[in-house]
Amino acid sequence: MLATAGAGPPAAGHPYSLTIALAYAGITHQLRRDRRALWAAVAELHDLCDRYGFAYYREWALVLGGWSRGGAAGLAAAQEGVANLKAEGAFARMPYWLTLVADLSAPEAARATLDAALAAGEARDDRWWLPEVLRLRAAHDTDPVPRLRAAAELARAHGSVALLRRCEADLGVRAASGRS
Repeated sequence: MLATAGAGPPAAGHPYSLTIALAYAGITHQLRRDRRALWAAVAELHDLCDRYGFAYYREWALVLGGWSRGGAAGLAAAQEGVANLKAEGAFARMPYWLTLVADLSAPEAARATLDAALAAGEARDDRWWLPEVLRLRAAHDTDPVPRLRAAAELARAHGSVALLRRCEADLGVRAASGRS
């Protein structure tokens, strides 16, 4: 993927640099919900991690690849990746990783996973993704509007235009349907 996109010759001698580039490309593809591009990035990322023994980014490949695959096998892979990250003491981005697990989970498990994502973000001051966690968690509330408003306010305070738009879209859908 990246090797054929012009990064091949300079990065060919730097597998760790290519690994990092693929890992962040994977997150970008996931944020765009582009499963096909994500799967390609994850396949290459997983190969590099296996070849060179890069454990940390291997876990990213498990979580991202699990989300991309979906279903029970995808959920199991994503959960394994999150468990491995926790075992390594790698808690950065944990709210994000947990939302990917929640996205693959049954409703009750998703709600509990999103609650864990909120707690992890607060405990470690890892708040960049919390507006999205709150937005997703609101879907499990009897009255989601207060949590959606809190998510929108947090996104606004962070200056996160994309996450604010997601919150506003959800609030707009509720208002249009008369459920605000």
